[in-house]
Amino acid sequence: MAGRKPIHLEMKGTKDNRQLIWEAVRGEQRPFTVQQIAWTVELDLETTRYCIQGLQRAGFIGIAGEKATRGKEQLLELIKDCGVEAPPVTRSGKPSVIGMGTEAMWRSLRILGEVSADELAAQASVSAKTTQRTASSYLLWLHRAGYVIEISAAASGPRGRTARYRLAPGKYTGPRAPMIQRIGQLYDPNLGEVVYSQMEGAQA
Repeated sequence: MAGRKPIHLEMKGTKDNRQLIWEAVRGEQRPFTVQQIAWTVELDLETTRYCIQGLQRAGFIGIAGEKATRGKEQLLELIKDCGVEAPPVTRSGKPSVIGMGTEAMWRSLRILGEVSADELAAQASVSAKTTQRTASSYLLWLHRAGYVIEISAAASGPRGRTARYRLAPGKYTGPRAPMIQRIGQLYDPNLGEVVYSQMEGAQA
């Protein structure tokens, strides 16, 4: 059984906690507290503080002052806005490697257009180490969702070959990689929706 994801990557609806918190921070027009953000995104204080500490240590959030309360709660503000997508950082403020392989595969697929799992893994590994097995699984999920077309099937035997896929017309939905979620579905963050669910057995 797979272990639990870090709390900043747990899902609430179709977005992970890190993305929800980042959007709330960007939406604040005045200095804010961790508690205010927790209320906005309807997450517990521990999870919210975990994510904000990472953003603070990475230099995206700074201290604006102290709120006049008994606990001297810090007032924070956004000081570096990198856009709509949450910065992938750990609690210590260092770049997170989680999801980098998926992003690299999606980017490589757009560049190459037509690939086998071996080719996709090799190209993606330039940015983030990716195995052939991981690439094969990702292509299969994209195929189920209609994002890629199988142009030649796998063949066994002495002259065997792996399946080849091509990005389907109009299916490059944006720079953010469609993500395989543990509950058995493919979520496209560019569209903000689930595009395939195993439970339904078809495109969502």
